[in-house]
Amino acid sequence: MKKPKIAFVTPIYLPAKLSGSAFVIKNLAEELAQRGFNCSVITSNGLNTRFWYDPIFGKKINNTFEVINRVKVYRLECKQLLSFLALVLVRFFKSLLPKTLFNKLELFYCGPNLAGLTKILSCGKFNVIYSSPLPAYLNVAVIKACKKIIPRPKLILGACFHDLLPDYHNPELVKFIKKFDLIHVFSNGEKEDIKKAFKISENKFAVIPAFLRLQTMKKSDQIKDKVENFKKKFNLKNKKIILFAGGKIEMKGIYNLLNVVGDLSQKDPSLVLITIGSNNIPRWKKIIQEKKPAYLIDLGYVSEQQKEIIFSACDIYCMPSICESFGLSYLEAWQKEKPVIGANIPVVKQLINKASGGLLVEFGNEKQLKTAIQKLIKDPKLSRRLGKCGLRAVKSTYSSQKLIPKFETIFQSPEI
Repeated sequence: MKKPKIAFVTPIYLPAKLSGSAFVIKNLAEELAQRGFNCSVITSNGLNTRFWYDPIFGKKINNTFEVINRVKVYRLECKQLLSFLALVLVRFFKSLLPKTLFNKLELFYCGPNLAGLTKILSCGKFNVIYSSPLPAYLNVAVIKACKKIIPRPKLILGACFHDLLPDYHNPELVKFIKKFDLIHVFSNGEKEDIKKAFKISENKFAVIPAFLRLQTMKKSDQIKDKVENFKKKFNLKNKKIILFAGGKIEMKGIYNLLNVVGDLSQKDPSLVLITIGSNNIPRWKKIIQEKKPAYLIDLGYVSEQQKEIIFSACDIYCMPSICESFGLSYLEAWQKEKPVIGANIPVVKQLINKASGGLLVEFGNEKQLKTAIQKLIKDPKLSRRLGKCGLRAVKSTYSSQKLIPKFETIFQSPEI
């Protein structure tokens, strides 16, 4: 069977700092390209999200086209003035706007509003278009662009779309989401939520979990010297390291974790919290600048190579987040045989319990979180067992080798 020509439409791409959903698309595009699929990424020319609406302080990527790891990358200009005007109307004139117009503008200003999207999708003659779920307006733009394409390509909405996202309940989004031929979700829980919210039939869903590309990742013993150098650099010898990876927002549970580790470190100074990921949230910046916690090492955004070293160096991975549609970082911890702590929400509970790879706590319950951390610190055998179970699950269930054949099936278009 002829392999389809695939376009992944995503708001931001390498060398920009990627969000979880964008990282999923990167992995998927590169894996399929490696298997001989003709894969393209169509994205904005923003190096950061601010560039979508701010040409002065936002940063952009100058290359309009390049090939990265066998994937063709096309970068389109952003309609910054239109996005900025929509932002001003939403922020300052909300009470004056009709509700329908406000809903449209609220979707629109998030952008990125890609100039020439219709043309490139049409000229590319793609068989399948896989659209990032975030920001939501990108899906609206894809649906509108494909109206003019004959024959229309197969349209797939990407995973990581859940009800805690701000645009999820925007009434203007419903009619566009229903126009996708297939909706990719990571779990049955995600599927049921979308079915209920958008009244979508069962046969429009493909449930395929996220995966790790194990062939591109190092085993812990392969980077042992780098781990030792990392620990030496930050004076981490004989320290008990708790790792958090993700944006520093309330829903990720980072502030609860910060409080708990602060309390525990008073009795046990060897306890250290390392955080990686986006750290430009005002509340987080204020804590770093004013309180300067001695038990905290905030490294911000790190490369994939650095991230592997840090996961190998930690003792416990803790992300008690309530806003996950899957939890890819739990897999990254398991790949290094580390136990994890997650919030007791359906998708995370299903993932962690199925793998027997960690502990669950109620979101925001600092007492439970403290107990879970202490349990893993005081019981090294339990920690090792949970980490090994996690690694076993990654190899048996969540590797690209296991899951890419399922993705190949959903990308086969009826027209091919």
